[in-house]
Amino acid sequence: MTEIKAKVGRIFKENLAATQQTVINIGGARSGKSYALAQLMIMRALNNCVLIAISRKTMPALKMTAYRLVMDLLKKYGLYKSANLNKTENFYMLGKSRIQFFSLDDPEKIKSSEFNYIWLEEATEFTYRDYLILLTRLSAPKQTELTNQIFLTLNPTDANSWIAKKLLNYDDVKIIHSTYKDNPFLSQEYINTLERLKERDKNSYEIYTLGKWGKSDKIIYSDWQTVAAPPLNPQEIIFGLDFGFNNPSALVKVYIQDGIFYAEEKLYQSGLTNESLIEKLKRIIPPEQRNCFIYADSAEPARIEAIYRAGFNIKTADKNILNGIMAVKNCGTLKITKTSVNLIREIESYSWKSDLNGNILEEPVKSDDHLLDALRYAVYNYKKETEQNQAPNLMFF
Repeated sequence: MTEIKAKVGRIFKENLAATQQTVINIGGARSGKSYALAQLMIMRALNNCVLIAISRKTMPALKMTAYRLVMDLLKKYGLYKSANLNKTENFYMLGKSRIQFFSLDDPEKIKSSEFNYIWLEEATEFTYRDYLILLTRLSAPKQTELTNQIFLTLNPTDANSWIAKKLLNYDDVKIIHSTYKDNPFLSQEYINTLERLKERDKNSYEIYTLGKWGKSDKIIYSDWQTVAAPPLNPQEIIFGLDFGFNNPSALVKVYIQDGIFYAEEKLYQSGLTNESLIEKLKRIIPPEQRNCFIYADSAEPARIEAIYRAGFNIKTADKNILNGIMAVKNCGTLKITKTSVNLIREIESYSWKSDLNGNILEEPVKSDDHLLDALRYAVYNYKKETEQNQAPNLMFF
């Protein structure tokens, strides 16, 4: 066993002592969690014959962060030998142990691999499916009584992420929280920068200074809240309808009162023929409200015509996605009834796409958004028509 003298902190010690299969390191910016994990992986490799995997979603991002950190520490501890680094297959041999670096843009890449320890840096980049696949790779034979483990390091940028929603509720998960106060090597200038976030951006302060869960920049709708019920006597009522068969047909009822928009999920069901849908609409929408506009998916003109003939005031919707999203975002705080469970589930995870470099694109991820499409049809088209009707007549002399 090689003896290396290195300063370690609380985060290292807690990860070292953890016996759970999944260990989640949640912390603010520069809290020392990645440094501690790099130290731990080196120690495990040095003192045992183990297979270690260190991963991020893309290889360029990995090489700029965890890969560089591990290499720097190996050099600092006098353990680095260029002959031990395989740059083609991205692994480093430390004693009898192998430290493998790989991206997980395609989970099939590790289909036949097995490891004793896996470290996911910036774990929010991964999906729950990625995590489950990696759990099945913790199958390398153990040389000691130590548990094969998967370690996650992350800034808590999204309270609706799979890590927050799923993993934190598991009994066999260890959670280690850290902030910049756990890192004694930060300059006062950087500490001041983190602390000033409190005055500049509350969400960033919560995430990067306090290490608390915040809202992701990718989440499209963040300004909404649940209410027990919609107003009893709203000034206006409109509906949005998104057609489906294998996917659910989705109907949202929107109540407008004093400029505030209230959304209520009224239908979310797959397998409905148009005849079945019409019967549902007759039960959902009372006769006195059938003069209210239903803005519907314009891709289904035949279905719209049949519903119109059945006595509903239905019309085709302008489906411009970006303009529709902006219309909903400009409603102020959207109110959603607590009974709208599917609508709430959709809005919590509705997010912008990003490119391979993590840049956010002005295009939503097209998944699980049927009620949100219906909501968009209703709000955007109602607003557009209202603005057109209120536009002044111009007279030229």
